[in-house]
Amino acid sequence: MPICNQIQINNFCRLIVWKTTESLEELLQIVHLTPSETAKLNSFGSQSRKIEFAATRCLLQLSLGENIQIENDEHGKPHLINSDLNISISHTKSYVGILIGDKHSIALDMEYLSDRVNRIASRFLSKTELNNIDDRNKILHLYQHWCAKECLIKMYGKKDVHLIDELKIDPFSSGDSTFSGQVCRADFSETYTFQYLRFDNHLLVYSIKKSHSS
Repeated sequence: MPICNQIQINNFCRLIVWKTTESLEELLQIVHLTPSETAKLNSFGSQSRKIEFAATRCLLQLSLGENIQIENDEHGKPHLINSDLNISISHTKSYVGILIGDKHSIALDMEYLSDRVNRIASRFLSKTELNNIDDRNKILHLYQHWCAKECLIKMYGKKDVHLIDELKIDPFSSGDSTFSGQVCRADFSETYTFQYLRFDNHLLVYSIKKSHSS
């Protein structure tokens, strides 16, 4: 399970991406699962989903120790048990990524770059956002928007948001090192800055923001 990227973003936040090359059986030999986690793993019908689940917990335990466990709230957002750290998780194809943060709100999303995004762009982008897409780097630029909106959902913590009306990405070029966007709801309004990495035809977008209480 080789690390392909490990970045200490600041004194409080760390990003780790692993490439999963092991079988499920090999992962289960190196990860410690509680009875409830084992039951959850066995509930998945897909072998690939089981591998993602085991690999995520393996990466977490190798990074923070065996006593750290994940619990999802009623909206599906992961939280760490036995730790005050925040976590964001993403996986796609054979990659698993975790973003760990202290005193910061954090969000991470990874996607495999595929032309299928062209067919669904109008489902998650406003007309203004679509008009801003760079035709020279169209697939990358669309996925930058898509991943950023996924990060906004994770920052907000609830999935009942309208992708077009309530999640806004400010105009930017596909080559910009950072860009920004907002969650715009009556009960929640925040602006976030995004950074991204490209590797092996994948895109990773993340956002960190110092917690108000810090």
